[in-house]
Amino acid sequence: MDHAVTLIDTSATSKEGYVVNFLVREPKSFTAGVKAGVSTNGDADVSLSAGKQSVGGRGEAVQTQYTYTVKGDHCFNISAIKPFLGWQKYSNISTTLYRSLAHMPWNQSDVDENAAIFAYNGQMWDQKLLHQIKLNAIWRTLRASRDAAFSVREQAGHTLKFSVENAVAVDTRDRPILASRGILARFTQEFAGLFGDASFLKNTLDLQAAAPLPLGFILAASFQARHLKGTGEREVHILDRCYLGGQQDIRGFGLNKIGVKADNSCLGGGASLAGVVHLYRPLIPPNMLFAHAFLASGSVASVRK
Repeated sequence: MDHAVTLIDTSATSKEGYVVNFLVREPKSFTAGVKAGVSTNGDADVSLSAGKQSVGGRGEAVQTQYTYTVKGDHCFNISAIKPFLGWQKYSNISTTLYRSLAHMPWNQSDVDENAAIFAYNGQMWDQKLLHQIKLNAIWRTLRASRDAAFSVREQAGHTLKFSVENAVAVDTRDRPILASRGILARFTQEFAGLFGDASFLKNTLDLQAAAPLPLGFILAASFQARHLKGTGEREVHILDRCYLGGQQDIRGFGLNKIGVKADNSCLGGGASLAGVVHLYRPLIPPNMLFAHAFLASGSVASVRK
């Protein structure tokens, strides 16, 4: 529901009774919209979206979105979500199909992806521990440009990745973006190798913390560690490696351009570390404009067979 108001009154039939009425505003069953903004890569984009709520009458939802950037990237996805009904279950299963065409300037290539993702989201230990399991099936096509290094061009072509991801997290933040207090601790494991061309084990640890300071300042810190190990005979594909650089981790550097390079192409790595300390100060309007100072550091290790 979008909004609910509780009205409590005395009962006309009982001196010790009460009458409780709920005024509820239900969300619209069908939504559609257009949005222009800036993507996580810093490119201007336009998104068209549409969704249908409570498709089967028991909380199911279907959503679809198409995104186009000024640099020519395209992404189309459609997803369906089915919640598990019951008292305080807070869990659901979802299916997502998407097709993406994107340019990767850090290694002078383009990638096409066609994927099917099946996911379970739930909570354990009195809703204190978040749990997610994902099954990924992705058909990828790497198209290297003439300017790409030979280390990139030799991996061009079609690959299939079938992987299983398991993630557990504790999240006490008051909001997921620009939190003013709370912590996030998340550990993710991804295993690929049962089918397809990709064969690796990737471990990712994410830590975030935020606390309010006097005069309206907010102090925040984040740490991320990733380790990638190939489990097959072939070298880990360049699309599966660890990268750093850009506004999502090490600001001030080009997107995914930190680490081992060949000519003008970044090859990624087998392990990475990144740590950032932020100092925020809300301006006017307070929930839209912030002053921001930060100190970031990180490193990427090369891939080992």
